[in-house]
Amino acid sequence: MEQQDLRDTKGLATFSITLCPSLSLDLCQLNNTQNHGTTVWDSAKVLAFYLMDTIKRPSWTLVDGHLEIQNAKKCIELGSGCGLGGLTMAALGFDTIMTDLPSVVDHVLKANQRTNERHIKDWWYQLLEQSTHDSTMTLKNPRLRVEPLDWVEFSASSKADNVDPAPYNYILAADCIYCTEVLPPLLQSIHHLASPTSVILVALEHRDDIVVNAFVDKAKEFGFDPRMIPKKLLRTQLIGNEDIEIWKLKKKRK
Repeated sequence: MEQQDLRDTKGLATFSITLCPSLSLDLCQLNNTQNHGTTVWDSAKVLAFYLMDTIKRPSWTLVDGHLEIQNAKKCIELGSGCGLGGLTMAALGFDTIMTDLPSVVDHVLKANQRTNERHIKDWWYQLLEQSTHDSTMTLKNPRLRVEPLDWVEFSASSKADNVDPAPYNYILAADCIYCTEVLPPLLQSIHHLASPTSVILVALEHRDDIVVNAFVDKAKEFGFDPRMIPKKLLRTQLIGNEDIEIWKLKKKRK
């Protein structure tokens, strides 16, 4: 795969990221707002590559004359921003919901959903050509939707009308750990949405030891077992940022 320059992309109105040779996603950004959630941060890029490297490609089975994707698992992304993590999971066949504050949803997230559903389906048809199925058969759209979700409100109420009931098989959050104040509502929200079998991936940029250490300690307080994924498994060299970490949380059984 041709080497990409994915450094310093936050100032671009749009940019393309190639996750594998036949799948590129086009992401629009707004860097002229006061909301940091409308640009793609390095941790989201590294997380997307990690997902593509560790999760098997989607496949289909023939059911009553129709091709159905062989993946019943659900994913939710918190603080989706421009949606790179959620779009990657939808491309991999997961029933995915991307969430963020209403302003982020309206400014970038819905637009990126619409743009990239077509790219995902084009990749799927290429995968279909490599399978034993008839590549002329029609595939359904990716199972992907966008909903507003405020962690503070959600963590206080333990429910949201627009979010499917827990638990989710995968829970993602990228660059949501930037100050200690966000930790309790974020971790409480994840706790509501998770089960002991959920795969919880939190990607962050290690900017401040105090914040990262507080995240690890607070995660333990909320009943999670946090472990950092080895750096050798992350494609940080593509981003030019060795400070990116991905933490895997496991909800402890009561």
